Amino acid sequence: MGKRALFGGLYAAVLIGVFGLTSFGPYLLAVFTLLLMNEVSRLLKMESKVPIMVFTFLVLLAGAIFDWGDHNDIVTSTIMLSTLLVLTLLRAKQPAHEMRKSFFGLIYIYVPMIYVIQTAVISPKLILFIFILIWSSDTFAYLVGKGFGKHPFAPKLSPKKTIEGFVGGIIGTIIIGTITNFFWGLTAMPIALSLAVTVSLIAPFGDLVASALKREADIKDSGVFLPGHGGALDRLDSFITAAPIAILIYQHLI
Repeated sequence: MGKRALFGGLYAAVLIGVFGLTSFGPYLLAVFTLLLMNEVSRLLKMESKVPIMVFTFLVLLAGAIFDWGDHNDIVTSTIMLSTLLVLTLLRAKQPAHEMRKSFFGLIYIYVPMIYVIQTAVISPKLILFIFILIWSSDTFAYLVGKGFGKHPFAPKLSPKKTIEGFVGGIIGTIIIGTITNFFWGLTAMPIALSLAVTVSLIAPFGDLVASALKREADIKDSGVFLPGHGGALDRLDSFITAAPIAILIYQHLI
């Protein structure tokens, strides 16, 4: 528990420093994207994960060189990645099976992460705020679930999650989001509350999606990204699903 808390604190400190004080957030998220793609490829037991890793790296490198483009470039790069993967995987032993796995990786990891990266270029503090909301959701869900949890939330995928913890996560995230935005002044309070509610509702399901992948692969942790915390997917499973939706709502409301 001590090692987990130590590295968890260091991880949070790095993210706060990077997104709160520097302009390097998009590059850190690009590294996360590669780590996530690698772990998901391993979980899906892809016959050859080299093509998807190489092509994703090249697209992210081009993004870094050309300031990450705009939303139209998400569509363009996804089509390009898909085409390259189809051409490469035609020689696989089970090409259709491998293509489905690759397309899942693109939809699950690449598309949402590149969208978040583009947002981080303009609004790095918004990304940090979303991270804070996710941490709040996880923390309060754990504390309330451990202290008062009796009714399983998703017993087959995550036996320790409870409905009480889910509700506690929502309430705790709203409280922390309100306090953070009050002192920080990131955005109008109704928007901050909307983001808090959105993240608290979506984040647990992101965790369940990752749990389903790990359960099917019959492994406990997706990797060794952070000592005591498992892989990058273990740390960012909620972020992958909650952040893009929160950003969409934010951009609609401002």
